[in-house]
Amino acid sequence: IVYCLTVAQAEQVAAALRKAGLEVRAYTGQTDPAERLECEADLLANRVKALVATSALGMGFDKPDLGFVVHVGAPPSPIAYYQQVGRAGRATARADVFLLPGTDDAAVWAWFADQSFPGEEAVRATLAALAEADGPLSLPALEARVDLRRTRLESMLKVLDVDGAVRRVTGGWVATGEPWTYDAERYARVAATRRAEQEAMLAYARHDGCRMAFLRAQLDDPELAGGWTCGRCDGCGAPFPDVAPDAAAVDAARATTRVPGVEVLPRRQWPSGMAALGVEVAGRIPPEEQAEPGRAVARLDGIGWGQALRALFAPGPDGEPADGELPADLRGPVLAVLAAWRPAVEGVVAVASDARPRLVEHLAAGVARHLGVPVVGRVAPRPGVPAGRHDVNSATRLAGVWRRLALDLSPAAAAGLPGRAVLLVDDRTDSGWTLTVAARLLRGAGAAAVHPLVLAVG
Repeated sequence: IVYCLTVAQAEQVAAALRKAGLEVRAYTGQTDPAERLECEADLLANRVKALVATSALGMGFDKPDLGFVVHVGAPPSPIAYYQQVGRAGRATARADVFLLPGTDDAAVWAWFADQSFPGEEAVRATLAALAEADGPLSLPALEARVDLRRTRLESMLKVLDVDGAVRRVTGGWVATGEPWTYDAERYARVAATRRAEQEAMLAYARHDGCRMAFLRAQLDDPELAGGWTCGRCDGCGAPFPDVAPDAAAVDAARATTRVPGVEVLPRRQWPSGMAALGVEVAGRIPPEEQAEPGRAVARLDGIGWGQALRALFAPGPDGEPADGELPADLRGPVLAVLAAWRPAVEGVVAVASDARPRLVEHLAAGVARHLGVPVVGRVAPRPGVPAGRHDVNSATRLAGVWRRLALDLSPAAAAGLPGRAVLLVDDRTDSGWTLTVAARLLRGAGAAAVHPLVLAVG
């Protein structure tokens, strides 16, 4: 098994290994359940060399003759690491385990930690919404009432179900009316434990002694004697294979993982319950209001160009977004995406940015110059409408974008827009609602097609 921290990384590593001639399959939380079973069967029968997996490949999988476990990026705790590497060598004389920690591991851990149990205000708002409803509320209906993303909302409801505060019924969720107390001390302890586990994992990566002794100590193994060593790990000085790859292998892997270009699929459906947020849309988005499939240079949580993009979008020393012209090392990838994609457009429209105005303006101008078409205008914030947060659920994000965005075109540009296809340029997309609303505005003004181009997805 080759473990990765994110879906994007698992898919990229699997693609690189396949290109190198190895028979592997990606296995993640986004893999179809039937395909997951196929992947497991293939590995059990040795029809594949490895599965490149996220933690979705969990405790239920057992292959006694598993010969190796490689981690591309460290898991967030020694316990998780021990459980995963413990799958190797259960019925073999030898098994190899390698940890390849990444410079971005802590940032990935922090993102997953942010998806933990919400604060008391969000929990109370959820309970109030359920109590005030005339009947059960589905997850989409709750999303329109509570400022939590779908996966986090569902996880919270499951905890509240165990606590007896809510109950799952046909049609969704209902409040039971039972008294419930937010255990702030408990959640603080959980957060402190999580931080301690992450520090221990960093210490494990730096450790120059026996690695198994370190892990056993973290597990509070009562049978661990002082001075015990396994005699088999690199820290014990055991014979270690030469794992330095040759230059050609490094170049091939880099070439595979640094191919720019990720498809950005348009939104096809409005979230449920938007009327409750003051936005009168529902159901499928009419085709005449939709964007075309777009492109991004890379995913923010990927390897290769994802690393350069994470550096670009990292806050500055003052904690505020860093702004400036598009870095020189990212200009080539943008042009490569355009060359492979070849969108037939007659103008460029920029999505004006409060956080990084120079970056978006420079990107739009450079792309327009390269394509030989004009920048015809912007989709810009309405005056006095504050910027919305990005760390909210789909319905809340759409409502904020809907109220905020408007077309900013000169009379001449507006008159020339009908019947023309345009390239819609933004720095990044996550929920997809900025691109969706911007495309709807442009299509409503007569644009024949809107092709989104962004630097990053995620």
